[in-house]
Amino acid sequence: IEGTTIKGIPITALLSDYKLREEQQIPENSITGSFFMSWQELAKTCGVGDTSKIMRWCAYDSDFAPNKIDNRFKLWISKGLTSYHSFVHKGIFQSFETLKKNHGLGKDDFFRYLQVRHYFNRNFKEVLRKSESSFMGVFLSLIKPRSDSRIISKLYNAIQLSKHGNTEYIKKKWEKEMKIIISQEGWEEICQLQWVSTRSNTWREFCWKNIVRFFVTPIQRRYKNNGDACWRLCGSKGAD
Repeated sequence: IEGTTIKGIPITALLSDYKLREEQQIPENSITGSFFMSWQELAKTCGVGDTSKIMRWCAYDSDFAPNKIDNRFKLWISKGLTSYHSFVHKGIFQSFETLKKNHGLGKDDFFRYLQVRHYFNRNFKEVLRKSESSFMGVFLSLIKPRSDSRIISKLYNAIQLSKHGNTEYIKKKWEKEMKIIISQEGWEEICQLQWVSTRSNTWREFCWKNIVRFFVTPIQRRYKNNGDACWRLCGSKGAD
C-alpha cells in the first residue's frame, strides 16, 4: 500500500483528503476503493475526525493553494518531507535551518517553508495536540521510518482503546477503590476468566455483572437511607 500511487498521487496522500480522492474518481468496487472504505470505517470507529488531516501531503493537499501553482513542493517528497507530520519533531514544527540541514532544502525554499508553516499553524496546531493522545498518535508513530516492532499489536490495542465500548473505565474504578495498579494483561485475564471458567450463561452473566460493577454500591445505597458503609464490613465509607 505504501508505494501504491493513483494517477501519480501516493495512496497515503489520498488517505485523509476526501476532496482529492473524489477528484480521482476511484471506483468503490476496486481494491483501492475497498481500502479507502475500510479506512473510513476505522476512522469512524476510533473517532479520528479532523486529526487525520495532519497526514495530508503539502504537495497534494486539496486545501493548500500554493501547491496548485508551484510544483517545487513535489520535489520535497524525495527529500523526505511528505505529510505535514513529517515537518514535526516532538510536537513542534521544525525550523527552516533544521529542515535545511536534515532534508537538504535550499535557500530558495524559504518562502515555501513559510507558506507551509503558516498553513500548518492556522489549521493543524490544535489537531496535532489532539492526535498525540489518540489512535492517530499511535498510527503516526508507526508509519514513520524505522518505527518500532509489534506494529499489528500496537495498532490493535490503539483501536480497542479508541472504541467507546472498552472497559478501561471499569478497571480504573477498581484501581481507585482497591488502591492498586492492575496491568492490562491482568485485566484481560480477569475479563476472560468469566467466559472460559463455566458454560453456564447465567453464571457468566452474574460474574460479569460483578466485574462491571452492576451491583448496588454503598454510595448508591445511601439514597435509600441505608448509609454508605461498605457491605463487606471493611470499615470504609462512600465506596463507589
